[in-house]
Amino acid sequence: MSVSSSDPKTRTISARRRNIYILLIIGITSLLIRALISYDFDRTALLYVGIPFLVALALLYVVQKPEQPSLHRYYGHVVMWSLIVMLGTSVILFEGFVCVIMFMPIYFAILFLMYLFQVLVEYLNHTNKGKHYAHVLPVIILMSAFEGVLPSVSFEREYSVTRELLVDASIQQIQQQLAQPMHLNVERNWLLSLFPMPTNIHAGTLSSGDVHKIDFTYHRWFVTNTHKGHMKLELTQVEHDYIRTTFLEDTSYIGNYLNLKGTEISFKTIENGGTKVTLTVHYHRFLDPAWYFGPVQEYAIGQTAALLLSELFVPNKA
Repeated sequence: MSVSSSDPKTRTISARRRNIYILLIIGITSLLIRALISYDFDRTALLYVGIPFLVALALLYVVQKPEQPSLHRYYGHVVMWSLIVMLGTSVILFEGFVCVIMFMPIYFAILFLMYLFQVLVEYLNHTNKGKHYAHVLPVIILMSAFEGVLPSVSFEREYSVTRELLVDASIQQIQQQLAQPMHLNVERNWLLSLFPMPTNIHAGTLSSGDVHKIDFTYHRWFVTNTHKGHMKLELTQVEHDYIRTTFLEDTSYIGNYLNLKGTEISFKTIENGGTKVTLTVHYHRFLDPAWYFGPVQEYAIGQTAALLLSELFVPNKA
């Protein structure tokens, strides 16, 4: 859309037309996302790369460039309208705030790349060089949108994250601490603070075969649209210097993003009489693309492991 005029009436008509287009983009985007959900493609890059790609294409056509050419100012307008589109589709689809926040970085990254594509095209046109080279960028983005659709276009999904902590206590003291009631109402890393803490932790003894239950309550809209779920964690193997757990069930909000498989905890006595505790968390990544969700989830799991070590494995702290 390239209407440009100083006539107020013309600008009003142009703004109305743009607003209609924005509403159409929100509606069509919502239908496309609903279709991906219905056909079980909502965990693939079709949703997290393909949808932003289509939205960016539509907005770069619909949003009118300012009369005084300024690519930076134009990009600001596109970002504003893209945020409106994202929030509009989120309301229609009843998405929670965590999903929206996690989606924002990749959404705006695709938008920026498409904006960069437009800048390259204009530059190559101005310099009379072959602008077809710039089209490599959207082709790469479009191809990457099919990650996860088939096993042949998927990357490694099994992950293990390990964290260690030196504790000034014996192995016996640490295991006695683990048998105490667990409380995790503590200050957390900025990413972890987006997610709700467990509301209840039902823990039995620290014996092999015990099953612990962890309850979660997630208010998708801060105070309403509530989702309740739980995790069931079995103590599969318990020894003097080693504990292995297995997640039997996960109906919490976390289960939408990844599949927690289990943990391994090892204890090693060090020279000063303390203990080196090593916690390894095994999980399966659901979401694509791997280049975004892989590092994000690995960071989040690593921060969670570090939090658990510092809060649950240090005697007299929890």
